[in-house]
Amino acid sequence: MERSISLSFYKFAEPYLPESAADELKSTIKLTDLRFPSEWFPEARQIQRKIILHVGPTNSGKTYRALKRLEEAESGIYCGPLRLLANEIYEKMNSKGIPCNLLTGEERRIVSPTAALTSSTVEMANLSKPLEVAVIDEIQLINDQQRGWAWTQALLGLKAREIHLCGEASVVPLIRKIAESLNEEVIVNEYSRLTPIEILDTPVSYDFKDIKKGDCVIAFSRSDIFNIEKHIKKNTNLKCAVVYGALPPETRALQAKKFNDPESGYDVMVASDAIGMGINLNIKRVVFSTVVKFNGVTNTHISIPQLKQIAGRAGRFGTAYSSGEVTAMDSSSLDYIKSSMASSSVDLKVAGLQPTPEILEIFGLQYPNEKFEKILTRFELMASLSGNYFLCNFKDQKIIASAIEGVKLSIRDRYQFVTAPVNTRVPENIILIKALALAFSENRTVTLEEAIKIAKQGKDKELIALEKNHKYIMLYMWLR
Repeated sequence: MERSISLSFYKFAEPYLPESAADELKSTIKLTDLRFPSEWFPEARQIQRKIILHVGPTNSGKTYRALKRLEEAESGIYCGPLRLLANEIYEKMNSKGIPCNLLTGEERRIVSPTAALTSSTVEMANLSKPLEVAVIDEIQLINDQQRGWAWTQALLGLKAREIHLCGEASVVPLIRKIAESLNEEVIVNEYSRLTPIEILDTPVSYDFKDIKKGDCVIAFSRSDIFNIEKHIKKNTNLKCAVVYGALPPETRALQAKKFNDPESGYDVMVASDAIGMGINLNIKRVVFSTVVKFNGVTNTHISIPQLKQIAGRAGRFGTAYSSGEVTAMDSSSLDYIKSSMASSSVDLKVAGLQPTPEILEIFGLQYPNEKFEKILTRFELMASLSGNYFLCNFKDQKIIASAIEGVKLSIRDRYQFVTAPVNTRVPENIILIKALALAFSENRTVTLEEAIKIAKQGKDKELIALEKNHKYIMLYMWLR
């Protein structure tokens, strides 16, 4: 609404402005015109591309089919939502004797400069290289408020003759509309779940005595996860592996390996929604300890697609169990699970956008005396978009922009820092990125050890301290 009012005001005021001011306003409005993002990638528009959708529920083999095509390609790229997934594809391809490089924001592994394939996180997709095949995983995240722009950028900008999109069926109408605007062919392959899954009628008791080998208990906070792990061990003598988002991907993979190994003694998994993608697990039954999660503002039910993705981890094809089960720990949660699993998907309407560094740099130069946070706000208010797209949230970028305002940086360098993957709710992260920005502006080198010392502001429990250190290291590596 605020953006609409601002645009209407600018159009109303234009005839009444002095000529120089009117010309400046026209230039600014043109820079914020995001209605035709396909024009940002003229080289991709010169290629006759084919878009192939692989859609279906969790455990339907959709990504497997796309990856089989990638294996056959003379050149190609895998674009995934997580470093863990990118690393998994990198290892899988190389284990099959297919040279594949790894490219993420934090890590680069070059097995060969002439390797035919690259596995990357979607934000790091190389848009300059002509390719035979590209695979973009979890394409429904094109609608994500923070990261959706990266999927849109890959879809519009990859110079691949075949682009394979893997994800939920809800994305099909949106991709058809975007492809139609590009005059590109779309093929839709629909898949069904490969193994059956049953929603149980009986909840699991709160004392966890009903927990058994092959169960995965879901919780949404670190404290709940470790509390549940403690009670399961006390009441059943079963050892638990744990997985949650704050753990490094490598640690999550090691915990998954323990759980999957029948000889390890770790028979139960306690996990957050971090198991929703990127980890293959031998789960027979998914048990939701709750279906409510704190979203940063309030406690709310997890979304239906998220619930389906987590529940779908039970009884995955190719694991130890040929069927899966899902239940909860109370009847109201179980009712929500049943209604969610039975519901049809809601079609996605729009794809995320973010201005390119070039666009924002030219826009920012129009306001040399403005703070960068204000420039971002001004861009948000003035941006015009078509019905297929929305502007991704600048909230975190503006928080970082405000923190590093006093640091002398070019607009382009400043934009690089404000788009870094930082959890702005953690004060230590803001302290660190400000220090790194200052060091960059002064052409000083900061070692990894120095970066961790800068960020440490107090005494944390050992595990929390290790988790935070890992985040600091990842930010340091991303900005190097």
